[in-house]
Amino acid sequence: MSAKKTILILCDWFLPGFLAGGPIQSIATLTKQLDKELDFKIITTDRDFKSNRAYGQVPINSWTLFEGRHVFYVSPENMNPAFILALINTTPHDTLYLNSLFSKLFTIYPLKWKQQGRLRSSIVLAPRGMLRDGALAVKPLKKQLFLMYAKLTGLFKQLHWQSTSAQETAEIKKRIGAHTQVSQVSNLPAVADEITFTTKAEGALRLCFIARIVDIKNLLVAIEVLKEIKDVKIVFDVYGPKEDEAYYRLCEQHASTLPANVSFAYQSVLKPEAIASTLNQYHALFLPTQTENFGHIIVETLTNGRPVIISDQTPWHGLEEANAGFDIGLNNKVKFIEAIHILASTDQQVFNKKCMDSAAYITKQLNLEDIKQQYIILFNA
Repeated sequence: MSAKKTILILCDWFLPGFLAGGPIQSIATLTKQLDKELDFKIITTDRDFKSNRAYGQVPINSWTLFEGRHVFYVSPENMNPAFILALINTTPHDTLYLNSLFSKLFTIYPLKWKQQGRLRSSIVLAPRGMLRDGALAVKPLKKQLFLMYAKLTGLFKQLHWQSTSAQETAEIKKRIGAHTQVSQVSNLPAVADEITFTTKAEGALRLCFIARIVDIKNLLVAIEVLKEIKDVKIVFDVYGPKEDEAYYRLCEQHASTLPANVSFAYQSVLKPEAIASTLNQYHALFLPTQTENFGHIIVETLTNGRPVIISDQTPWHGLEEANAGFDIGLNNKVKFIEAIHILASTDQQVFNKKCMDSAAYITKQLNLEDIKQQYIILFNA
């Protein structure tokens, strides 16, 4: 085994996939920014979220290099306990890093194997926000029964939990137990290029919504807010996979009643490498999400020097005081309307200052070198 620790990552989706959103970016950024300090190997599936087609551009069922990372893409016929257990046990590693709470083959089975003594490595589990009330409300009975079973059988005893915020730490201790071993280590932010400023005239605002189109991201709430915007010209462009087609059709129906001063358009699904250049075309991100464990798009927007209008259900608070946007309670529609009018009224000079302050805010919140050291400590525990 090499002098560096080897971390074997199990995750349902990875690059070149992108439709699963934040979890893919969490692992992509971690493995890119810590590759000099730690060796990473990744076991994942051979296709994107909800896709019935393999990627095509990557070898399957063998170790390969993808953008400098060692990855094993498993085909559907090999997604079975025997194959995954043998693959884990024949891959030298120090720590097994699990990135879901309810993944059958990439979390639940490995925890059982650890309990049975069939896996010897230490385990770190990042639940990726799956213990939040909103996440547990999806298929709640099945999830609650699993959590009861896991606690009764001691399935969670031989592992180390990773949270990415104080809120998630509290959620883990509430759901799993007050004495659960939890290390709070934030996701690593993507590194942005130099901030670029787009033209900003008073009385006009270009807003973007970048997220999976599902009810939890609250596109419909954003549209309802925009219905109340008067006297200023708004462009509102939507990016993201239409994960819930019925929900998107409902949003589209409501968008058809927006006032003439507000334009609405669905644009596309963005690949990760296109996000920064897309953000540079807008003045702010408008994402009144119901809940975010980290919110990669929020962080990337701020990092690229754009303010955000978001709910208060994310880790990012104090935005207005920092001149970096607004974090607003979801029941405070008036405040959302006011925030949009404030941003629309800014001139170029005021807007440029907000851009600089947005980047300064997230840089202060997420110290890259500190977070790297925390990960090294986590994986050496």
